[in-house]
Amino acid sequence: MTDYHHGIRVIVVDDDPLLGKLLLRYLSRASIFAHTAASLAELSAVFEPGAYTHALVDLTLPDGSGAEWLAEALTRDPLLFGVLTSGYPIATDLLPQSLRHRAAVLQKPFSPAALLVALGLSAPA
Repeated sequence: MTDYHHGIRVIVVDDDPLLGKLLLRYLSRASIFAHTAASLAELSAVFEPGAYTHALVDLTLPDGSGAEWLAEALTRDPLLFGVLTSGYPIATDLLPQSLRHRAAVLQKPFSPAALLVALGLSAPA
């Protein structure tokens, strides 16, 4: 049985199945529990406040905006920390000012180390 890292539970939301598998592998190697969803519809079936400590969400999903979903989720779950990802440069100003301190952005492609830093689980090198 895996001894997970400090009770961290990450929901990964990305419509690229290969990237989803790779992110699960990254997080698993760091002893972090993770679950994937490929769309906002799939996410709604597994997400509820308190179920995850972190959300790693692609900005553009086939059925909506990752930024809009993340803003709503951060409002509903005061303990959730969010990371928006995109292949294009983005900033936390996509989120309401009151939520930006609980979010980070990560531009693809990124390394496993950069992923942990963005999640707030490792100090920058």
